[in-house]
Amino acid sequence: MNFSIYLKDELASRLSAVAKKEQVSRNNLIVEAIERLLKERESSFWGEEVMNWRGCPEFELPARDDLLPPKEEIF
Repeated sequence: MNFSIYLKDELASRLSAVAKKEQVSRNNLIVEAIERLLKERESSFWGEEVMNWRGCPEFELPARDDLLPPKEEIF
């Protein structure tokens, strides 16, 4: 599918510079950027590593029995 987009001059210049440096087309870079964006947005908000994290035992905090319990009605 083909479609047109508008890029500000500065962004277009930066895109052209990266394309030239990496010896790829601007279209290639745009497609790669869109693929990355969609993959990020379509995945869960938190990454798999965060969702699977089960804590760090060496950094567990001791129990705080000295804390007062919460008030039953706060308003």
